[in-house]
Amino acid sequence: MGIFSVFGRKRPATVPTDRIIPLRYWDDLHYLRSICHAFTFRFDDVLDVVKLEAALGRLMEIGDWGQMGARLRLNVESFSNLTMKSHPNGLSQDHGKLEYHIPARYDKTRPPFIFTTTTYGMSISDHPLGSQLPKSDQDQSFLSPSSGFFTSLVCHPSSPRELADWIYTDRPQLNIHTALFNDATLLTISYIHTFADAVARTNFFNAWIAVLRGKEEEVPAFVPYDHDPLHTLGETPPRQSYSNIGRLLSGFSLMMFGIRYMFEILCSPRLEEHPIRLPGRCVDRMRETVLQDLAVTTPKGAEKPLVSECDTFVSEGDVVVAWWIRTMIKALKPAPDRTIMVMNVFNVWSLFPEWFPHGAAGLIGNSFFYSYTLLVASKVLQDINLKYVAFTNRRALMEHRTKEQVEAMTAIQRGNFMRAAPVVGDSKLLFMAATNHHKARYFETDWSAAVISPGVPLSGRPHALGRPSYINDIEYCHGYPSRNIVRIIGKDAAGDWHLLFKARAGAWPVIHQELMDLIETEMRD
Repeated sequence: MGIFSVFGRKRPATVPTDRIIPLRYWDDLHYLRSICHAFTFRFDDVLDVVKLEAALGRLMEIGDWGQMGARLRLNVESFSNLTMKSHPNGLSQDHGKLEYHIPARYDKTRPPFIFTTTTYGMSISDHPLGSQLPKSDQDQSFLSPSSGFFTSLVCHPSSPRELADWIYTDRPQLNIHTALFNDATLLTISYIHTFADAVARTNFFNAWIAVLRGKEEEVPAFVPYDHDPLHTLGETPPRQSYSNIGRLLSGFSLMMFGIRYMFEILCSPRLEEHPIRLPGRCVDRMRETVLQDLAVTTPKGAEKPLVSECDTFVSEGDVVVAWWIRTMIKALKPAPDRTIMVMNVFNVWSLFPEWFPHGAAGLIGNSFFYSYTLLVASKVLQDINLKYVAFTNRRALMEHRTKEQVEAMTAIQRGNFMRAAPVVGDSKLLFMAATNHHKARYFETDWSAAVISPGVPLSGRPHALGRPSYINDIEYCHGYPSRNIVRIIGKDAAGDWHLLFKARAGAWPVIHQELMDLIETEMRD
């Protein structure tokens, strides 16, 4: 939230009848405050936007789902006490806590969400921007524009882009915009990351779709905002039980990593993001090769012997991440002995079933933490079949994705400045991050109950009626570097994997060539 975005703006007065609830502990992280999304489904069908809006309005009337219409406020008292309440590590205990202000009732002056529509009386292929939006069979001999390139098409001019757009207005959390063409519909939800993570986002979609289909009995009970299932996570476990405790960066080593990272930003300030579609047949072939190699021998560089059938398994996602890592190392050209730290994201619902006795289908919030894969640049480049990278990444995920490790890691995170995630490796490490949204199953969401007519004949496309053919996800990130990051959006109906790469501009010729080489090799074979 930049100083110029708040200059001259006043926070709206508190409405006495609003119910005030502090955000859940792991929702109100500084990092999450700094990220906003404009998440767009592309449908090759004409959807009834009136039905969409009415179904969402009805969802807000069911149980506690109306709490999603809360307004965000920064606690003024705790904000003013920023320098008065000191934490042992120098961090204010409150640091301006965010709160939900839930209206006692919704009306036209204070709606539970904002819903806007722009109607274009043309085919999407005739629109100057719409015609450039990637399709399911997009030609990849050239790079498609970044997600942000389509902002004016997928977002309303008043759509929010940063925290200030919420706390300095009486705007509800959810902003929906639809762009309606004669043969396509774009449905966009704009929100701040404190609202939900990738998997909880699908919880919201599924509840909305259940109402749209007339199946209100399938809408799960909303987990109310004053219930925080993960609030005790990391309070008591000892830090020493964390598997990477000996490789945590702190003090001088963390400072040196930060200086090197800032130097990299200064030397290569221009970033580019482009969508990449990995053909499913390429992923299948790469995975089969890795599985065959693992069945025969222990991967080079693995520190532990293979002991069970589980140790010879890698998922499609592991292979996709491995291809991305190797591609990035080829493009960035780090020193051969440089440590590569890959931060992966995973959801923790299944690890703590006692905290979700009725399941987590009604939870709208953030429940993700991290695993860390440590690699060596030279070994990544030598890994022709991706066995070393895919297997090492899988083993790191399995090691971190346990109740004990999550408890230990979150204990460390609680003590960090601004509760930032740990950094693991050494001060010269190359930071990379991957977030795989495939479990959210965005391409499988079924909006057919709102379809008026197909825009593309069903015989000429792989996706069913009312299923999205493409997803455009704009990420507005303020104050946090976002280079060397991949967002794996998921696998579409044709079996292809959709990724969003962000890297320095000079890396993109190599990245694109790697993609084309992969596709051409598969076509020859």
